[in-house]
Amino acid sequence: GRWAAMVEFIKGDAFTFEPSLSAFHDNANNDGNDNDANDGRESWMISDVIAFPDRCTELLERWCAGRWADYMIVTMKFQGDEPALDELDKAMDIVREYGYDVRAKHFFNNKNEVTLMVSYRGAISALDLDVGSLGSAMYPVTLSN
Repeated sequence: GRWAAMVEFIKGDAFTFEPSLSAFHDNANNDGNDNDANDGRESWMISDVIAFPDRCTELLERWCAGRWADYMIVTMKFQGDEPALDELDKAMDIVREYGYDVRAKHFFNNKNEVTLMVSYRGAISALDLDVGSLGSAMYPVTLSN
């Protein structure tokens, strides 16, 4: 259907993959202008890999530093019954440093996971969506300029 032409699944190592090397990136830009690699389309990265929180933080830092996606949804998994809030705070701070907004949601049925919803400033922000559409923020929403 229509969505199948818009979504590309790429199997591989999430921690070494670079979108600039993917077939999607090469095919999306037909005019030779590197400034609009997505040809006006929004780009998403969704990650639900099994990894320690510091690896998810590294993944977020690579993607944010490269500005490889407008939107990201990343699940950070923790050991034990409580999320490691220091690692979660570190990941959220890094995301913000690169010009992204971030929202964390601790879903009640996944006690060992926190989902980070990330959006590049200038795109429709996860912070601007109705609370009911993404759930309530885990932390108070704070915006910094």
